[in-house]
Amino acid sequence: LPIQGTAADIMKRAMINVHGALASRPEARMILSVHDELLFEVPTEAAEQVAACVREAMESAATLAVPLIVDVGIGANWKDAKA
Repeated sequence: LPIQGTAADIMKRAMINVHGALASRPEARMILSVHDELLFEVPTEAAEQVAACVREAMESAATLAVPLIVDVGIGANWKDAKA
């Protein structure tokens, strides 16, 4: 389906944007990608700043008629971050 392919392409572009945005933050590492979710390992004191950086990089991955909205969760583990 074209929609699924387009979504995958946007996600790939978003990951490239995030990689570039976090180049100056070696303490932040992307450790997992599952469908349209990315999981990062970041020191607690940098979590809010990195989350804002990731959100901005991902939301600018494509220009569409509707805005791309990125939900961000922070937690000690993936379960807590998704709560």
